[in-house]
Amino acid sequence: MDGDLMTDTFTELREIARLSRRAEHRNLGRDRLIRFLDTYSTAGPELPIVDSLCASFGLFPYMSTSVGEGSIEALAVEYHTPQDLAKEGFTFHAKQQEVYQRLMDGENVILSAPTSFGKSAILDALVASNKWSNIVVIVPTIALIDETRRRISRFRDDYTIITSTSQTPSERSIFVLTQERFLELPKFPSVDLFLIDEFYKLGSVESFDQRRSLLNLTWKKLKDTGAQYYLIGPNIDSLVAGVDPEVRANLVRTEFTTVVVDVIDRSGVEDQLADLKGLLALEANDSTLVFSGSPDKAETLATELLGSVPVPDTDSRSNSVADWLSENYDPAWRTVVALKGGISVHTGVVPRPVQRMMVRLFNAGNVPAMVCTSTLIEGVNTSAKNVVIYDHKIDNELLSFFTFSNIRGRAGRMFRHFVGKVYTYSAPPVDEATEVDIPIESQSELASLATLAQLEYADLQGPARERAKHIFEQDVLGLSTIRSNRGLDPDLQIQLATRFLSNPSEVMSLGWSGSPNSSQLRSALKIAFDELLIPRQRRGINFDMLWGKLQNARINAGNFSAMVSQQEKYLRPGQDRGDAVMDVLRFQRSWMGFTIPSMLRGLQSIQSELGERLGAPRSNYEFVLREVESLYLAPGLVELEEYGIPIPLGIKLKELGLQGDNAVELILSIEQAYRAPRVIRHLSSVEQWILDDVVEGMGGGRDSS
Repeated sequence: MDGDLMTDTFTELREIARLSRRAEHRNLGRDRLIRFLDTYSTAGPELPIVDSLCASFGLFPYMSTSVGEGSIEALAVEYHTPQDLAKEGFTFHAKQQEVYQRLMDGENVILSAPTSFGKSAILDALVASNKWSNIVVIVPTIALIDETRRRISRFRDDYTIITSTSQTPSERSIFVLTQERFLELPKFPSVDLFLIDEFYKLGSVESFDQRRSLLNLTWKKLKDTGAQYYLIGPNIDSLVAGVDPEVRANLVRTEFTTVVVDVIDRSGVEDQLADLKGLLALEANDSTLVFSGSPDKAETLATELLGSVPVPDTDSRSNSVADWLSENYDPAWRTVVALKGGISVHTGVVPRPVQRMMVRLFNAGNVPAMVCTSTLIEGVNTSAKNVVIYDHKIDNELLSFFTFSNIRGRAGRMFRHFVGKVYTYSAPPVDEATEVDIPIESQSELASLATLAQLEYADLQGPARERAKHIFEQDVLGLSTIRSNRGLDPDLQIQLATRFLSNPSEVMSLGWSGSPNSSQLRSALKIAFDELLIPRQRRGINFDMLWGKLQNARINAGNFSAMVSQQEKYLRPGQDRGDAVMDVLRFQRSWMGFTIPSMLRGLQSIQSELGERLGAPRSNYEFVLREVESLYLAPGLVELEEYGIPIPLGIKLKELGLQGDNAVELILSIEQAYRAPRVIRHLSSVEQWILDDVVEGMGGGRDSS
């Protein structure tokens, strides 16, 4: 080593050591050590000093493998290595170990920690310990069901991993579910330990009321079991005073991080798009996430950025994936156009398997940049050195400090990018404390009527009792029906029941089962659309549009481009075929996947109660509901998306003899046959790449990133 360089190295290490001696300077010292590690070659006579400093700051995972056996540092590493994960070479940092030990000792923990902290790794260690027989993990999105399942699939010899309501638990099971799926379980499981990821959504004003209400109900049901709990989320300062003091006492707040992030304010730049293009060109050798405010804006921005990064070679993985998406979805899809130019796109509208493909390409370095929306904040692992915050609004709401902090936490990655950079094109929001409510406990104004209706009237207090009093005192619709329609506004349910009581013939006409005729289905959908949805849910669509889109989905099921061509006929001035692609994807995801089933099930339960009272037939819409939720495709194909298999590939596999009537059976068939010559010779390289990833995510196969 050059003498001057060695002198500079030891001078910096001496300064870091000085900072380690005083508590008020330790965060600064840790940051400086991480910056040092970013350029350190891990070789030289100073290595023992570096290891000692890593141990001093609790950064045990960053210590070298040459730590002397029997030394204090080696003993510290061993202490911070969970015995059940030792064979994987996994080591906790100091704060992880502290939280892990508290949980292993039987304590409840609500952990607020930065994105790079490694909160999920603690769950893995808890699972590996085999201490708990039944574990419930509640995640905010289906994409996170897949990511969590993939991560814990290595424990499937010890646990049955349940990710859907159709699976059968064993004596030892891990349930990985969204709040909606948890509440739909046919039998409430025995629970020993539960985790709620992104727990701040219990009281986030940015969350959709219906989902927040269901998450609160999930919390209550799980907490009432008396099971131990571990709640995780970022950037939380406190829980509101109305929450149970015992719950509030379990909050563990830490700023401990394993990466350093620099924030560069670019809000004063005049031509921000040109500046961003220049930035991407400059950072082309590193990975950059660009956050945009909405799916449409993200797709448009991605195409506007073309030319700022190198165009992929024709034989590259990203180019072959773009060709496959073009052929199997639509060449006008702006996500495809952007990918051909070296930029991937990740939004809530993009089908989940395609989201997975985009993240894989980005993490593997096949594309240098990914334009995304805030959906990527929620736990999906990425390896980005740089993060760009391009829009100052998310879904038309000004960027809060809380959301800004979550996005900022995406910069840098342990072992890969010690120092991350955040470029923001609007001034960073003012730092403000984040206080989280749990409305079902505090009974605050944030508790919707749907939430309050789930409680016993005797348990309601003060203003909450007054707000909900009319629900408990009315005799138009049974409380059990209102509660079964979880998340639907109770007042809207009662209003619809009142309408039915004054129109018994309407109740009679809705009492159909099985496969309805067009008139029956249209009538049921219109009543549910008009009466059970809040204005926000109907925004941007009227009933005639909904009916037309649904008929398009039915008639052209399995032919995506045909659906786009039909939708293209109804574009507004200034729109193009790419907008029609987004319309079709958005309708499939939001309306067919959630809203239509929710409102039809609500209508069914209300009609059934009043039908019994009025002597009319009880309705049963399950046949229609299954058709809508399956996008009018063969059973199980839509569910395969959750495992990473796009619908076009699922259809092809069915044609090649894939067996099964549900996702579990189909996945088992794939695991058994995906290497079979009769199957493999009909698959493209991209389709094999997808299936390799799917099977590996089930705990088998090989790494094919």
